[in-house]
Amino acid sequence: MQTLFDENGVLNISDIVTSHPQYQTIMEDGIVTEEELKNQLERVVATLRHLQEICDETQQSAILDALSELSVFYAVYHNRQLQEIRI
Repeated sequence: MQTLFDENGVLNISDIVTSHPQYQTIMEDGIVTEEELKNQLERVVATLRHLQEICDETQQSAILDALSELSVFYAVYHNRQLQEIRI
């Protein structure tokens, strides 16, 4: 099992994503299609529904907090990258 953090305590998300079989399959040809996006979204929804089924309210709240913080980070990181392109 992969760990969330590397040996320096830094979030290991890049390695987690790039080593994920689904990511590797999608990126195999270097092009992300609408169908691949749709299929990945369906996988995300199915995984989140499964978590909702197996977790109690406290666990669901912790998962929601983590997903929210990660999503905010992704959004502001993406916006920061766009700012650098405009400069």
